[in-house]
Amino acid sequence: MMSEQVFTLTIKPAEDSQLDLLEEEFSPDTLSKSHYKRYDVQKRGEGVYLIAWHDHTPVGHFLLRWSGPDDARVMKYVDVTHSAFLEAGATSVAYRRKGIATALIREAERLARAKGCTQIGLSVGSTDNPDAKRLYEKLGYVDWGHGEFLISWEYIDTHGNRGTESEVVTYMHKRL
Repeated sequence: MMSEQVFTLTIKPAEDSQLDLLEEEFSPDTLSKSHYKRYDVQKRGEGVYLIAWHDHTPVGHFLLRWSGPDDARVMKYVDVTHSAFLEAGATSVAYRRKGIATALIREAERLARAKGCTQIGLSVGSTDNPDAKRLYEKLGYVDWGHGEFLISWEYIDTHGNRGTESEVVTYMHKRL
């Protein structure tokens, strides 16, 4: 009988020296520099960009903002002054279903509680990401009950062309 190899995972805030590697690993098809933008949130003290590492390889990430979502539709219903917000979560395909997203979310929840947040929320694709939605539900997140809404963001492809992506999402939250 073979023994299962222990999977080691380290979660820590992003560092300036890691940003090019994060761009290569997670965003090779874009010039948008999204990891630099997330790191800027951390540098401004508005949150922390958590990176999951297996050995010396980045395998997942989440941006934790200290103030809740800045989407007007959600702000009508959520007191953003005491609500942290998770965004830009991803796990490398080869490392999915190994507990990486769960570990990142639990660390984000721990940090948010320590910062004085009383709840944490996130947006999840309504139809295109059922696995993530199931995970969030398993971790205690509930649908906010106010329906789906459209979010959009700009990007720059590898040829320098600007574009806009959008997604229908629902907001989920959890008391801390």
